[in-house]
Amino acid sequence: MMERENRETYWSRFTEDYEERQSHVVGNEVLLLGHEELLKEADLGNVLELGCGTGLYTETLQKVADNVVATDLSDEMIDFAQGKRGHLDNVEFRKADALSLEFGDEVFDTVFMANLIHIVGNAEGVIQESNRVLKNGGLLIINSFAIDDMSFFYKMAMGIRYLKTFGKPSADATKEKTTRKSVEQLLINNGFEILKSRMLGKKSKAFYLCGRKKFN
Repeated sequence: MMERENRETYWSRFTEDYEERQSHVVGNEVLLLGHEELLKEADLGNVLELGCGTGLYTETLQKVADNVVATDLSDEMIDFAQGKRGHLDNVEFRKADALSLEFGDEVFDTVFMANLIHIVGNAEGVIQESNRVLKNGGLLIINSFAIDDMSFFYKMAMGIRYLKTFGKPSADATKEKTTRKSVEQLLINNGFEILKSRMLGKKSKAFYLCGRKKFN
């Protein structure tokens, strides 16, 4: 129970200015590239977004989807997203735990998550839950910061900015390393074929993966 509470409350403290803080730490370029990559997708159908935060990616995601159920574990994040982006016609904001989803099996065409897999503390658990709620042939799209692929000096500088902006990382964020290769392998091990794997950014980097759930 305490682990869930830590995951639920850590980011809630930064709700009001989360987008500005994140941009300060990682820079605008890599964030913009993530949105641009997402806009290259088409016909994503009925989409579940995990870790939607303030709904920044939700606003982009709904342009390439029929409907979006945007979820986050934080009540504060959901309330903020609803207030700022609740006008979007094809979006519903709901509280949900990405590691224990209350949705049935095989109900979504696409699952999307941005900058969640590296902080949740159980990357495989999130991928397994995504597999469960996805229809056969459905897509899992993961966009995440690639800290280990940055240069040593840039990684150090970003680490200092992070500490000054957010403070000590959450316990979950330090549980495991999630590189592009490690997440690719988790996708393969859990019933996905890799359709797309790209590295984004110059100094600050992120990876963008798209996997298709294999037919049972």
